[in-house]
Amino acid sequence: RIPDPVRLRDSYLSLSRATGRLHRLVEDLLDFRRMESGANEFRMRRVDAAQSVRSVAEEFRKEVEERGFRVRVKMNANAWIQADEGALGRALWNLLDNAVKYSGESRDIDVSLDREASLVRISVADGGIGIPNAERPQLFTKFHRGLEAKRAGIPGTGIGLAMVARIAAAHGGSVSVSSEIGRGSAFTICLPVEECDEQNSDSRG
Repeated sequence: RIPDPVRLRDSYLSLSRATGRLHRLVEDLLDFRRMESGANEFRMRRVDAAQSVRSVAEEFRKEVEERGFRVRVKMNANAWIQADEGALGRALWNLLDNAVKYSGESRDIDVSLDREASLVRISVADGGIGIPNAERPQLFTKFHRGLEAKRAGIPGTGIGLAMVARIAAAHGGSVSVSSEIGRGSAFTICLPVEECDEQNSDSRG
């Protein structure tokens, strides 16, 4: 029983966020199983990449700002892509969630979108603990957990990055990582720009 209305509201919000996290975890497990079995159907449509990324980042910011995290968003380009917006949002959310988990003492998460010719690059960077070179080849395989994560007791299922890789591949793209121990990591999803968008850019030029 919480008599104070403000504390009561905060408790409700905290419970709501915890329920949301549990729901996303269950959805991730079910979706990953469907992806592995080939039963998952991606519903592609024309998507404004910058608007979609910004929307997910803003929603994630609400989730973590009470813990002192700052999610900084920088859209350096505009582009249309063919995407399953829900699946792509889940991939981006997983990268953001990982950035928070492995942030160490840092509280800054940077989300950016850039365009290079016919590719859109969506990056999530943190200033956290970093990833040893020896662990990087296994990062996107299912159930892989780094030694530092196990040592520090960082929670996780070991399927988040494997799911990101599968979603990126289903969109005709890829995911990569750059990292430095003690200085953080940056994960980047590269996706092809929609062909008609590229043609329109050429005609305008």
